Amino acid sequence: MVKIIIQCLLLFSLLISAAFAQDDSQFVVRKIEVQGAQRMSSSAVQTYLPIKRGKVLSPENTAEIVRSLYKTGFFERITLSRRGNTLVIHVVERPTIGQLKISGNSAVPTDKLTAVMKSLDIAEGRVYNPAVLEKISQSLLNQYYLFGRFNAHVDVNVTPMPRNRVSVDIRISEGLVAKVRGISILGNHVFDENTLDKQLDVSTTGLFSFITQSDRYSEEKLAMSLDKLRNYYLDRGYLHFEIKSSQAEITPDRKSVYITAIVEEGELYTVEKFELDGDLILPREEYMKHITIQPGQVFSRQKVIDTEKMITNLLGDKGYLFATVSVHPTIHEKTHQVVLRFRVHPGKLTYVRHVTFSDNTRTNDVVLRREVEQLEAAPASTSKLEESKHRLNLLPYIKNVDMSLQPVPGEDDSVDVNYKVKEDSSAQATFKLGYSQVSHVVLGAGLNQKNFLGTGNTLGLNLSHSAYQQLYALDYTDPYYTVDGISRSVSFSVSRVDPSAVANMNNGYSTNEYDLGLLYGIPVGQEHNVYSRVQAGAIYQDTLLNIITGKISNQVNAFVTQHGRRFNEVDFRIGYSRDGRDKAITPTHGTFQTLFLDAFAPVTDDSVSFYTLNYHGKWYQPLNDEFIVLSRGDFSYGNGFHGIRNYPFFRNYFAGGMDSVRGYQGYTLGPRDSNGQAYGGNILIDASLGLIFPNYLSDSLRTSVFVDAGNVYSTANNKGFGCTGGTCSTNSGPVRFSTGVEADVMTPFGPIAISLAQPLNLRPHDEQQTFQFALGANF
Repeated sequence: MVKIIIQCLLLFSLLISAAFAQDDSQFVVRKIEVQGAQRMSSSAVQTYLPIKRGKVLSPENTAEIVRSLYKTGFFERITLSRRGNTLVIHVVERPTIGQLKISGNSAVPTDKLTAVMKSLDIAEGRVYNPAVLEKISQSLLNQYYLFGRFNAHVDVNVTPMPRNRVSVDIRISEGLVAKVRGISILGNHVFDENTLDKQLDVSTTGLFSFITQSDRYSEEKLAMSLDKLRNYYLDRGYLHFEIKSSQAEITPDRKSVYITAIVEEGELYTVEKFELDGDLILPREEYMKHITIQPGQVFSRQKVIDTEKMITNLLGDKGYLFATVSVHPTIHEKTHQVVLRFRVHPGKLTYVRHVTFSDNTRTNDVVLRREVEQLEAAPASTSKLEESKHRLNLLPYIKNVDMSLQPVPGEDDSVDVNYKVKEDSSAQATFKLGYSQVSHVVLGAGLNQKNFLGTGNTLGLNLSHSAYQQLYALDYTDPYYTVDGISRSVSFSVSRVDPSAVANMNNGYSTNEYDLGLLYGIPVGQEHNVYSRVQAGAIYQDTLLNIITGKISNQVNAFVTQHGRRFNEVDFRIGYSRDGRDKAITPTHGTFQTLFLDAFAPVTDDSVSFYTLNYHGKWYQPLNDEFIVLSRGDFSYGNGFHGIRNYPFFRNYFAGGMDSVRGYQGYTLGPRDSNGQAYGGNILIDASLGLIFPNYLSDSLRTSVFVDAGNVYSTANNKGFGCTGGTCSTNSGPVRFSTGVEADVMTPFGPIAISLAQPLNLRPHDEQQTFQFALGANF
């Protein structure tokens, strides 16, 4: 339709030109006058004319003038006339785009759609051409088709504006992503279709499709799936595997697609032998340790790639950062064997000139530099460079680290190393407002800096108040108290704990406690990507028991009668921590484990002596780029040096609630006292197995499904104390189980954790709490 209109305009212009020519067959153009131009000057218009002043205008070139001006795209209508020897050109300019609006889009970002329109010369300030309206709609629809949204609609409305401008309003209805209804792979003989389907990123709708979204079609996802299918065959010896064709057929309602791929598998190939040549600057034996593919094995492209990488890393660790390893295969079609030749090109020995840091606005360079193992002016080492990046990622105030190498200009054997860090936000002065279902409303204020004044030291001054606990604490940690990396922590705290604020918990007492501690941390071990530390120190504790008359249980009364209410001990602490996570904030793989032994020695004659052993571990194991298995285990044990009767009941362990066995009310599992309230125990065992899955909502949100297990036990015989309803037995019952989902949000105002859990073996007197959460906010 648009082409017909343009042809009619040209024909109309030719008729005018013909009439103009009949008036006078030709004349010499002494002057050219342009009328109607608003944005363009007369001289600018004349630059597009095929005729100049002093030239003869004939009927043959009048049509050429009109065509030349229409080609510019600036004019909507053009007519020619003559006034004496003056050529008069009458033009009507096309409007410009005064306003461009895009609405209704969420799946595809506005900047991406704007870039598509700019490629069509559609932007504010540009000339509006009605002929590209259809192109706008189709180009935007093509973007949505790439994401499998075949029901998308685009409406373009054009509204006149003052000063020869128009407003272009693009309204998008994105529709839903088409679902994969069926997948067919044809031509396969070696592997069955079910096996091949499992290699694809796309699948038909299944039980967990609402989580994985693998049944949502997109061209990118299909291309990645076919690449994985190709790699699957190449890693199993089928060198000549080929995908002959692939297509996605859309159903008439445009809500579903059927995927069909036709493959040709070819023959199976094995490795006849491998050869190693080139500039072998290291002993051949060192290279042989890193070649993962052996003669007689089925050819595997992945093993070839791994061998290249391992040899390259070997040379890089020796200072040859720019070493390359090229593979030259010789394929014998008759015997179906492959000869692999690895050719080594080590390049020059590379030295590190400077190590620099960027984007660290709050952290001093010296704090970051002490984590770097690569020395300046020394030969470069890939393992030291990567280990330095890993150590920086483990700093609690660093969110992410990117490393880059820049060759030194004019030198072919030197590089500069830069670590670009992304710091975690940390407010100096904080006011805390939170809520937990154990402590209820929590108010707090103070100064808490993991990176105090950019020194890397931790300073904490915290005041916290809730119905369950009041805490006033001051602590200061210097992670590099010595140049060898020995840390020192000094702490002082005053606290009051009132269990009566927690429902179903022993409520016959409260404690006032004063603590003063000194703790050292000593780095140990040289494991790759693992940071281990031994911690040792002492903490002085002064504890006063306050008895609530009329509510005290028989167990508490017996302990107070024997040992009194005032206790002074020194806690001699020794522990071990091992951190193999990839980073401290939102880790994706690795382990974190701690083991602490605390021995409490009495300072006064009426104090008690006891000990505790506490283990905590977390393991992150990625299944692929999106799913991570998270497992957790805790074990705690406490006892008196002279028997369980000397173990303070207020040091008991509790289970249930967030960070324990979710789905059960916090602090309610385990033995009960003579009043039927949760009494805790000296043994804690709990564990959790979860799967972190993608949520496609925010990088700051982590979602997971889990199964929890755990309980609290006591080695003390509580039956002799009497009880209400026979619930104070030493038998805590079986391990409790629960399952559910959790969402953890990292916000600038603090963490938010929400869980929905269902107990799997709820017993009498257990308190169920399906919905549990903990909120925190810093202003």
